[in-house]
Amino acid sequence: MHSVECKKAQYGNFARSLGKAALGAALLVGVSGAAVAQNMVVRSTGPSATSYPAGKKLANGAKLTLKNLDMVTVLGKGGTRVLKGPGVFSLGATASAQSSSSTRLASFINNRGSSRARTGAVRSAGVSVSNEEPKNPNLWFLDVTKGGKFCVADANALVLWRPDYTGSATASIVEPANGTVTAVAWRKGNPLKSWPTAEAPLTDGARYRLIGSNVEKSVEINFVMLNESPQNLDDAAAALIANGCQSQLDLLVDTLDDGSSTNQDQG
Repeated sequence: MHSVECKKAQYGNFARSLGKAALGAALLVGVSGAAVAQNMVVRSTGPSATSYPAGKKLANGAKLTLKNLDMVTVLGKGGTRVLKGPGVFSLGATASAQSSSSTRLASFINNRGSSRARTGAVRSAGVSVSNEEPKNPNLWFLDVTKGGKFCVADANALVLWRPDYTGSATASIVEPANGTVTAVAWRKGNPLKSWPTAEAPLTDGARYRLIGSNVEKSVEINFVMLNESPQNLDDAAAALIANGCQSQLDLLVDTLDDGSSTNQDQG
């Protein structure tokens, strides 16, 4: 009897250890930043766009039949694939390996908040100036030149990002309903500025107009507050598509493409 109880106790300890290990593995996958559960359409144009809308999930062995002028971008474990019609394409075919590191992608989709805004100055001394247009380094940084719906992962850590940080600049945040104006300022060399949440509260559906001193035209932002911050590419893409945050979705796809993760297939 004692032997049976001992075995039960040992089995119970083993099961608990196994459960903890499984939970740890699941959490590790969840925060890896590059995990993608399945294939997802993230961009679609052409005659077949209605058949393959953004947000559509596709099995690994799915076949897509595309017509002339069709172009479908699919996000999968190997990165992004751009399928150009006409032709029949199998998602089971080997895609090019994703060269973007998991660390880079995790950093891009991780909301790092206002602490980064305070220390985000860019030192340009002794560095040659590139003609390449600066790109928003974080999916949750609000580009002051882009309007439309913007998904917020953390209302207490929203950061304003400006592409031209060669000099100092200011911006006015205007609340359209009552005309309240809140001013923000960037120092020379710093592209980041914390959103003034006390003066301009962030709520779901809140609208503000941004008027920047170094921006050609003002833009209107319609904020969408997410219930939780997405922890991987699949969840991030799904949230952006579901809420119509197009500028962020475009940034996500373009960033993956810049990492040479795109495999272009043409029929």
